[in-house]
Amino acid sequence: MSKGVFQDNGRRPIPPRKSNISVDANALDCHGTARDALVKRFKALIEKRTINIVVAGGVRDEASHPNTPADVKSAVMPRIFNLRPSLIPQQHAERKKVATILQGNAAPDKHAADASHLSEAAETGCSYFVSEDARILKKRADLAAVLPPTLQIVTLEEFLEIFDDYEEGKRR
Repeated sequence: MSKGVFQDNGRRPIPPRKSNISVDANALDCHGTARDALVKRFKALIEKRTINIVVAGGVRDEASHPNTPADVKSAVMPRIFNLRPSLIPQQHAERKKVATILQGNAAPDKHAADASHLSEAAETGCSYFVSEDARILKKRADLAAVLPPTLQIVTLEEFLEIFDDYEEGKRR
């Protein structure tokens, strides 16, 4: 594993083929770098229905923005998504914990959308939240304390490493 994230937080990855996976729209961005091959591979896994993507309602809203690249829209828009029903008090409380961790010293509500994406991934039973957001990735250990133990926050590279390990029989 590239950063040893799972060894650090003690969480055991769940087989990706048997999981719901939530993806932050930024994880699908191409920048003309070698990482673009990872994005292309991830999108192929989605298209072949090898992995099951569940999109947070807020991510779907972001992907529908006119400035979102067409390839990101095509990967996000046709997926199963959370309809964003009314929240119960417990969900409000859990989301507040996530928002507080992400906010840090930033202005109030600056990272509310990110907190909502993570919370929706937890609420819809996702095993992975794939993101390239530096703030989220930097705070994963703190977030692990308030998110379900089955939810892993990973980069696209880390997710594909886990996927490959399971495919090659290195994990059971």
